[in-house]
Amino acid sequence: MYYSRYTLYPVGALSARAAAQPREGVLLRGSNGGYACLQSWPELGDSPLEYELDALRDGTPLMLGERALHCIELDGQARARGESLFAGLSVPRSHATLTVSVTPAQVYDLHQRGFRMGKIKVIPKLASTVERLTNLAAMVPEWKWRVDFDCTLSMDETLQFWDMLPAALKERIDFVEDPCYYDVDEWQQLQDAGIPLGYDTPLHNERIIPKRTTKPMMRLVKPVRHHSNSGLPVFTSNLDHPLGQCWAAYNAALFYANKPAEEVPLCGLVTQHVYRPNAFSEALGLNITPEFRPPAGTGLGFDDLLQALDWKRL
Repeated sequence: MYYSRYTLYPVGALSARAAAQPREGVLLRGSNGGYACLQSWPELGDSPLEYELDALRDGTPLMLGERALHCIELDGQARARGESLFAGLSVPRSHATLTVSVTPAQVYDLHQRGFRMGKIKVIPKLASTVERLTNLAAMVPEWKWRVDFDCTLSMDETLQFWDMLPAALKERIDFVEDPCYYDVDEWQQLQDAGIPLGYDTPLHNERIIPKRTTKPMMRLVKPVRHHSNSGLPVFTSNLDHPLGQCWAAYNAALFYANKPAEEVPLCGLVTQHVYRPNAFSEALGLNITPEFRPPAGTGLGFDDLLQALDWKRL
C-alpha cells in the first residue's frame, strides 16, 4: 500500500472543538489500484493519524483504516472496469455547511445559490450563539436550520439554549445535533422538552447503547467512519479531502438509489468550500450549489490528479 500526505486550510473554525488550523490527512492507494482518504479528528475522539497509519502497517486497522480499506476495494474494482462508481446513481442534494465564523453575507450568497437549509457549527456561549443564529436566520426566512454543538453542552445548558430561542425560530430547527454526550435519560428529557435531536458523535458504535429514547432521532452517517443499512439517515462528509467527499457522496447515492425522492433528506456532501481551493476541490467545482457534481474519471474520479501525486510506500 502507498500513501500521499495532504494539508487542507480551513477558511474558518470548523467546529466548537476545532480551531481554524490546517488539517493533515493522507490519501491511500491499494495494490488493486483503488484509492481512499484517511483524515483523523483527534479533538472529536479519533485516534491520531499516525496511530491509524501504524495500525494499517501492522495489518490491524483501526476504525478509519477499516473503512478506508473498504473504499480502496470498491474504488479499485470500478477503476479496473473503467467505470465511475457514480454511473447510474443520483447523489442527494445538500444543506449548506456553515463554519463557526460564517457571515450574514455568506449565508445570503448561499441562499442565492439555491440552498434552503443550513447546518451551522456553533460554540457553547449561549447568549451570543442564540443572537447570532437569530440574526442569520432573519437573513433567509425560507431556511430551516441544523445546529451542531459537538457535545459541548450539558443537558441543562441544552434546555437553556432551547428556552432562549424565539418561538418562531424553534419552528425552523430541523434538529440540534450532539448538544451533549448521549445519556438515554437526559436525551429523553430533551425530547420531552420539544427539542428535535440528531446524533453523530455519541453513538459511533450503536451496539454499546442499551436503551433508546421513545422518540426518533436523526442519524448522521459519515461513511469514512461507519455505514448505515436502515432508516433515513443524513449522510455527510468528514470535512475531509474531496476524495473523501466523493466516498460519502457515493454511499449516500447508493443507499438512496431506490428510495422515493420525497423521502431523501438533505445531506451534507458539498463541503469543499470550507477549505481554501486546491486542484481536487476545483475538479469538484467551486461554484457551490446544493447539487454534488461528481468529478470525471473512473472509480471515485480524479484519475490524473491522483496519478500525479508523490506516493510513498506505507
